Amino acid sequence: MDRPLRPETLPGLVRPGGNRPGPGGDRPGIGDGNRPGRPGIGDGNRPGRPGIGDGNRPGRPGIGDGNRPGRPGRPGGGIDIGDINIGNNTVISNRPGWVNIDNDRINNINNRWQNQIGGIQNWRGRYPDRGRYWNNWGNGVRNHWDHYHHHGDWFGPSWWNRHYHACGGWHYGYAFNRYPWSYWWTVPTFATFTNWFSWSAPSAVWTQPVYYDYGQGGNVVYQDNSVYIDGQQVATADEFAQSAAALATVDPPEDEQTAEEIDWMPLGTFAVSSGEKDVDPNRILQLAVNKEGIISGTLYNTQTDQADTVQGRVDKETQRVAFRIGESEEVVVESGLYNLTQDEAPILVHFGDSRVENWLLVRLENPEAESADAEEAP
Repeated sequence: MDRPLRPETLPGLVRPGGNRPGPGGDRPGIGDGNRPGRPGIGDGNRPGRPGIGDGNRPGRPGIGDGNRPGRPGRPGGGIDIGDINIGNNTVISNRPGWVNIDNDRINNINNRWQNQIGGIQNWRGRYPDRGRYWNNWGNGVRNHWDHYHHHGDWFGPSWWNRHYHACGGWHYGYAFNRYPWSYWWTVPTFATFTNWFSWSAPSAVWTQPVYYDYGQGGNVVYQDNSVYIDGQQVATADEFAQSAAALATVDPPEDEQTAEEIDWMPLGTFAVSSGEKDVDPNRILQLAVNKEGIISGTLYNTQTDQADTVQGRVDKETQRVAFRIGESEEVVVESGLYNLTQDEAPILVHFGDSRVENWLLVRLENPEAESADAEEAP
């Protein structure tokens, strides 16, 4: 595979002068390591720190490396990933240095945001052209990507033992011995969340699902260095990015036992397309959510064979979802919870507070279900 790690991106969010490019217009995206003095997500070149996926960190065994008792796989389909090593990735639980937003400003943003929730409920039904736009983008991946129906063993029973990586404190891997591997590919409905979350959330926000549609023609639009939701200004561009990073940064659990006892609901597995022309993506994302609204998952780069942990949170005030990737302090991804129940999930990718791009998650079918369909076909 000799294509670049970051295919051409979609210029969907318009700002004066463009999409707030990084210095020189070449700020790296997810997966590269070209930013001076800072490794890319997934490399092992950071001075004094081994690459994610090895077991060579002094005094700490790698995940499932055999130096500590592993957890047995579930008979009949469970996954044995050995020792998850809670706290291996501490960066993901610390707020990035570029984020200085306080709770008062976050509350102000959420208050303005909540006032617009009613105007964007049932968005896809009211604006079918926007749904067709994302569906056409997704079809480009489904129809042109050789891997769409040939997933190999991604996130399967043997895959995890070959892709050790530094996990955040909250990780759905603790539940792998309770469910077969195919469970994590299943698709939830929005209605299942009604009785899932343990929190008390504003009823006006959760009476209907909210589909977040990014870019011109959508309901989340950048204009004049501000962010508008359904036509109402809710934040400056900088505040919006910082509020996403604050939401995505989750304090670790008190101890490993707490993490082990948490149950997780799968959100499914997606191909990550960085633009309409990116019909042959090399990033695969698997996500899950727990009852407290914490997001966990794994990002896998098929080109580099690199896996990185994902961790973030659902905002009960807005249905907004934000999460971070690996040990990056720059990259923050946001979407909506309802988006993540659909076949195409628009996402907003923040590169610090200086650039933002809109990408698309394209849901992958459960390989186990595909195999069963193939066996039944005449």
